[in-house]
Amino acid sequence: MLRGIGEPASSVLGARAFAVEASAPGKLVLSGEYAVLAGAPALVAAVDRRVTCTLVPRDGGGWRFVSTGFETEQTLTRDEVFQAPADSVAGVVRRVIAEDRAPGHIEVRIDSAPCHLDGAKLGVGSSAALVAAVAAAFSVVGGDAPGLGTLVDIHKCFQGGGSGLDVAAAITGGVIRFQDQRIVPSRLPDVHKAFIFVGTSTRTAELVARFDAWRGAANPPALERLIEAAVEVADCTVNADVFLDALSEYTGVLERMDRMARIGIFGPGHQAAREIATRCGVVYKPCGAGGGDTGVGFAANGDAVARFANEASDSGLTIVPMEVSDDGIRIRTE
Repeated sequence: MLRGIGEPASSVLGARAFAVEASAPGKLVLSGEYAVLAGAPALVAAVDRRVTCTLVPRDGGGWRFVSTGFETEQTLTRDEVFQAPADSVAGVVRRVIAEDRAPGHIEVRIDSAPCHLDGAKLGVGSSAALVAAVAAAFSVVGGDAPGLGTLVDIHKCFQGGGSGLDVAAAITGGVIRFQDQRIVPSRLPDVHKAFIFVGTSTRTAELVARFDAWRGAANPPALERLIEAAVEVADCTVNADVFLDALSEYTGVLERMDRMARIGIFGPGHQAAREIATRCGVVYKPCGAGGGDTGVGFAANGDAVARFANEASDSGLTIVPMEVSDDGIRIRTE
């Protein structure tokens, strides 16, 4: 049963199998990565790889944190929770609930397994989904629902930076146009797609640091061109052919910028996937920071995408079953 944000903790945290369950979707950047850091629009899709936060009442023993996906387990007192570092799950908790509203004993279960594959992260924004899910669960307990700006700040402390687009997608679901902390609902045209995990995970902060070092105090011409190309994609989401042409142009501009800046966006796996896509008549690009993680191939022709997926799989790349998630945050209580 769904209950409203702000219902008192005493009415929610009863002696039940579980009290509160909140989940939020991961995300993939379809266009605008890196350019969004310079004020351009990014096209972002929430995906049906969700992180779930479940709050379970305990009679004693303090706060127990259990995580699946990134396997951790920790028990803290309530006082220790409210002294926890900002880059920990407990640190997220203390930012979203006041200490005087927090229970003395509770189990916090985090399940991010859908955002991992054989122990490797897929690069679908699991940290932002975690922040959104934890905040949503504790908003039921504590009565406050943090806004986008607050959640972006919490996520920056938790992960170490970012534009906020992944937090926005986790909150809203669907496809959005994200620019300067503004969210505008968008859509994809009638195109077929295949998601590819290239076999390695990326440390996003490292690639963004290379980008920042190359960018310097002013936007180089290659970045200005990327901004223009990102605008063209975000403005062309109605017609499939126009969208694919704009996305193909954007991907080429992104690759040229990558070579110039030596960021490493098009790592070996993405290069291999792009070569296969070109043979199959598919537009392929990394999603987000690149290097490793997940990419996407688009085409108006379903047979072309099927050939691409088959050849990519035969080459050792992994096809990831994934769809756009229309739902953002979900909350359930019993």
